[in-house]
Amino acid sequence: MSDTTPKSIPPKRSGWLRKLAWIAGILVVLLVVVYFVATSSAFLRGVVLPKVSKALGADVTVADTQISPFSRVMLRDLKVQPPAGEPLLTVQEIHANYSLWSIIGGNIVVSEVVIESPVVTVVQNADGTCNLDFLTKAPAKETKPTPPAPAKAAKPPQIDIKKIALNNWLISHLKLTDHPHCKI
Repeated sequence: MSDTTPKSIPPKRSGWLRKLAWIAGILVVLLVVVYFVATSSAFLRGVVLPKVSKALGADVTVADTQISPFSRVMLRDLKVQPPAGEPLLTVQEIHANYSLWSIIGGNIVVSEVVIESPVVTVVQNADGTCNLDFLTKAPAKETKPTPPAPAKAAKPPQIDIKKIALNNWLISHLKLTDHPHCKI
């Protein structure tokens, strides 16, 4: 004979703890992925440098980067080149040590900035243009309505730079004349 009495079903456990663990795990994985993407040379060259280049109106390139988002940034072979001209700035290496937690707290604390072998070249062309013109001439901006002023003014960040080192630097000029923006 078979037993026809219904078997007791175990009480259903609350799955909220399991769901919370899954959500926490997914967030940790996403943070790790964002960390590796944001600290990669490809991200810097593919996203950050094109935006900096567009904002400056010049081509900004680096050969290599090392980024530790909590404490250090290092750039090798930095070059700033205006359109159709000779490079304005070349730097063999720049590295900066900082505190991300201080920056998040509103204080920019940089313990050291070292700039190795920077070369600044100012060029005066025969037509009167200068390789500094892209910096001194603001691009025409679209007129946008001005947003209302904030009710409470924000506290400006506090900047604390402990040490700056400029090693083996050179400023050169080619055919420098009385152009108002090309004076050193």
